[in-house]
Amino acid sequence: MKPGMTVLIPVLNEGDIIKANTERLLAYCRKLSQPFEIIIVSNGSTDQTNELGRKLGRDLDEIHFLEIPEKGVGRAFTIGVKQANFDRIISVDMDLSIDLGFINQALDLLQENHIVVGSKKMGSQNRTLWRMAGSRVFILTVRALIGLPFEDYSIAAKAYRREIIVRYLDRIDYGTSYVLDIIYHALSDGGRAIEVPVYCEDFRPSKFNLFNEALYRFYNVFRLWWNYHLRSSAARHDNQR
Repeated sequence: MKPGMTVLIPVLNEGDIIKANTERLLAYCRKLSQPFEIIIVSNGSTDQTNELGRKLGRDLDEIHFLEIPEKGVGRAFTIGVKQANFDRIISVDMDLSIDLGFINQALDLLQENHIVVGSKKMGSQNRTLWRMAGSRVFILTVRALIGLPFEDYSIAAKAYRREIIVRYLDRIDYGTSYVLDIIYHALSDGGRAIEVPVYCEDFRPSKFNLFNEALYRFYNVFRLWWNYHLRSSAARHDNQR
């Protein structure tokens, strides 16, 4: 892969902000001394997102817009990774709720690490108490069941070497749990990850039913624990006997 960065953004019904925020992101990336592209993948959008995204792709050389009819942010992420031209992948949300300084910081840290985890809890966050409380319970569950020490498994503010993602594309969940999947498998195979604080301001209503999303996320933690962590622990125990 060519050295440089692919900023990857899965989107769903972001017609109100896709043009202005893409232009803001593009202006920031152009200031970095780095070859780059921005890949936007619409998954199941039914508003103006696809029309506006296609126009951005036609008008701006650095923008690549893709669309799929099915919803699934993990599916959109996987397609974006396959289309990426550069060796480092930076994932952000279309609302740009995370401080864009994370991008430059992550590029530096990826020289020595396979994954950079941007953590709202370690940094500063302006979000609803309900969402912060739910995230805390989820983080504690991940720590207890599969032993990961990080404080944030959300989609935004995550950076990866592309080589580490492609190893596990067949194990990535098609929903929002794909971040947890990548981190778990990479660290289980000896990969290096570092967590850094980020600032987040996000009071927009969630695009997901929060109750259903919580059930789904917890189910996937148990899935990882059952399918991989428990079996791996049992295999290590057998080898020590």
